[in-house]
Amino acid sequence: MISRRRFVTRIAAAPGIFATGSLWADDAGLYGAAKAPHHPGKVKSIIFYYCKGGPSQAHTFDRPKRVADPSLYPWKFSRSGQSGLEISDLFPHLQGVADELCLIRSGYGAVASHNEAGIHIFTGASKAGASLGAWMLYGLGTGNPNLPGHVLLTGRVDGDKWAASDGEVHGGARSIGAGGLPPALQAQVVNDLVKPVANLDSPLDEGSQVRWLEELRRMNAGFTARHPRFEELNARTESFFTAHRMQSAAPEAFDLARESADPRMRKRYGLDPQETRSTGTKLLLARRLAERGVRFILVPSVGVPGGRGDWDTHTPAQVREALPKLSLACDQPLAGLITDLKERGLLDQTLVVWGGEMGRGGPGHMNHNGSAFCWWMAGGGVKGGHAHGATDEQGFTAVESPVHVRDLHATMLWMCGLDFRKLEHNGVGFDTTCQVAHGIIA
Repeated sequence: MISRRRFVTRIAAAPGIFATGSLWADDAGLYGAAKAPHHPGKVKSIIFYYCKGGPSQAHTFDRPKRVADPSLYPWKFSRSGQSGLEISDLFPHLQGVADELCLIRSGYGAVASHNEAGIHIFTGASKAGASLGAWMLYGLGTGNPNLPGHVLLTGRVDGDKWAASDGEVHGGARSIGAGGLPPALQAQVVNDLVKPVANLDSPLDEGSQVRWLEELRRMNAGFTARHPRFEELNARTESFFTAHRMQSAAPEAFDLARESADPRMRKRYGLDPQETRSTGTKLLLARRLAERGVRFILVPSVGVPGGRGDWDTHTPAQVREALPKLSLACDQPLAGLITDLKERGLLDQTLVVWGGEMGRGGPGHMNHNGSAFCWWMAGGGVKGGHAHGATDEQGFTAVESPVHVRDLHATMLWMCGLDFRKLEHNGVGFDTTCQVAHGIIA
């Protein structure tokens, strides 16, 4: 038997276990096991494609009935699918899956400044300042104890010479954080698509890792037996065993070699064209993570070359330059994701969400606007081929069946089987004004 001090000194040579244990499995006992939902819910995972900058609803999924200057709206809308949903011609591939989409045209309550809006769009319903992904993971528990439950996928693939930036979330860490919930519930950031998990490899062989971990478990169990008030030490010990399991689970989940060699998959996700390569890779990874039980996967839009590079379009020139590139980057990969999930029988249990932190208003819909924005959802039991709510004739204000930011959070959690009124931690939960928008649920 070696001393605890000597043992910990020696096991420090296993950086994969300790580093990953701290990052991905910290306080695992607080949410490690799957939990019973409050009511039957279809959604087990959410994939959120976040449009940084706030996309113009009037150029994408909510055609205004009346415009002062038609030249500021250069793209037509087409009735798509059997449902006849009107979708901008910027999205020909999404037009092809229109009957799976539920367009929410009456979003409101966004903050009209980017950083604050980014934080609000992900945490606005929570009194604890926790992000939507953190609450989902807190309420449902992990779907796979060998992988993180909440992930931010950013970065660019090797050879991508087109995208101008990796993609990021306005509001930074606060937008993907745990707030007043346990810190382990914050998003794990993946920005290297080749080697997604840092410090995962260990110089130790498998047998040595197992022996040292078992010795750590015995030592800590003896300590907690003598000092029962420190029982959380056992949970921390188990987090290192979880990290050990991740050493095999994480590389397998992120390994695209087989799927990326399939010509059908390459075409489906757009893995060959420069414009869609990085987005398609991340959405394929998102599907693999959802397939393996990861609860919430956030994929921000990449920056595109020229102008501002994101959805924050303030001039006619920016509208004409940026929107075709931004829509091109995500249209085929998102349609491919929806098709892929449906073919695999996963669409009913996976909610795909598209949206930004605000909408647009003013002439040409080029100003910040918190009074009207459009999101869409697919899968997870939403009404496919349906447009929920409406804006006024100019598309500036949500007037029919308005859905507040907080209500979107409550609704998404409801589809997961979670009642926001029953979710709390240390006595702190959700804004009591939240309402579930049952009109978007099938």
